[in-house]
Amino acid sequence: MKSIVKASMVVCVLSFVSLANAGDTAKEAIKESKLYAQMRIRYEVVDQDSQALITKNAHSRTARTRVGIKSGEFKGFSALVEGEYVIYLGPDNYNDTVNRRVEYPVVADPENIQLNQIYAQYTGIPDTTIRGGRQVIEIDNQRFIGSVGWRQNNQVFDAAIIANSSITNTEIKYGYIYNVNRIFGEQSIAGDWRSKSHFYNISNSSLPIGKVTTYGYFLDFGNDSASNSSQTYGFSLNGDFGLSNDTKFRYYGEYAHQSDFADHATKYDADYFHIAPAIVWQGLTTTVGYEVLGSDNRVFAFQTPLATGHKFNGWADKFLITPVAGLEDMYFDLNYKVTKLKGNLKVINGLMVNAQYHNFSAENGGMNYGNEIGVFLKKPIHEHVTTSVKYAYYDADEYLTDTQKITFDIEILF
Repeated sequence: MKSIVKASMVVCVLSFVSLANAGDTAKEAIKESKLYAQMRIRYEVVDQDSQALITKNAHSRTARTRVGIKSGEFKGFSALVEGEYVIYLGPDNYNDTVNRRVEYPVVADPENIQLNQIYAQYTGIPDTTIRGGRQVIEIDNQRFIGSVGWRQNNQVFDAAIIANSSITNTEIKYGYIYNVNRIFGEQSIAGDWRSKSHFYNISNSSLPIGKVTTYGYFLDFGNDSASNSSQTYGFSLNGDFGLSNDTKFRYYGEYAHQSDFADHATKYDADYFHIAPAIVWQGLTTTVGYEVLGSDNRVFAFQTPLATGHKFNGWADKFLITPVAGLEDMYFDLNYKVTKLKGNLKVINGLMVNAQYHNFSAENGGMNYGNEIGVFLKKPIHEHVTTSVKYAYYDADEYLTDTQKITFDIEILF
């Protein structure tokens, strides 16, 4: 399988070359190719109470640029190539995990230049897509496999994936991952995990109760990160129903079981639960959620090393690794998008406001970790330009230390 993935990268490059020298149909595919570019300029501040060697506040100023080209389709084949470049815009007064500035809190945005995506895709089989090469993978809500899109250098995978939707209202995905290109970049010793990992994900939306998904993730990172190797089986249910003309009730529930796998040195079993009922009313979504990542007698806890962790358990990122006593997160989330304002107030239309509150505690042992509040504002100011600001404050009780983070972003898309 690994050789197939590598071969697909070669096929991707050759696809662009061969299209340029082929007949009229192929040349039409070239005409349909799309060049794109995006830039995100970021200023992030982290104020963290003293912990270990940390004595200063972090200030990071970075810019990330991505440029790519996606070919048109020729006889079912297409390809994509994307490069990425992350640079400092000022002094690196933060611990980027590579520069060894351990007196500062971590902001995991090191300078980096890499081939971010390069894959070939085939859709010539009915209702089937086959993709191989370096690619972004985002499965469901990204709790188990995601792109970590919040950071400047995202997480991509050298992988082969087959997706099929030939059964009505059903999507089946199978994937093999042979390398994980993590957010820490090419210069970090933790930047890549060699992998022999598999996953499947099957969803069906034909039932009246909502969309049902079942999955299995079999992560094998060998000696690169044996402690993160695991096998996980689970299922989820989500759907909604109307309460009135402009109000609906949305529900979400998930359960998974995880145990050791491959070269993991610790025998363990741990469970995962997540429920998130919500009321949606005129652009306002109110969610009350409860998420549990279990612990096996405080020996080892449920982990999701390939997740987009920033989406879960608070924006201060204090629980990207689950504590050995596990984690219970009771949270409230308010999300509102401003629309339909008129007159002088119409300039506010498009503003998205998201506020959160989290209460964190141990799943095993009763320890109260702390609380967190967060606020996120995002506003498009032009067809191609969006600005945002995000604030998070983790108020520590019995776990880690008080931490405040504020991030300002400007995103430009072409």
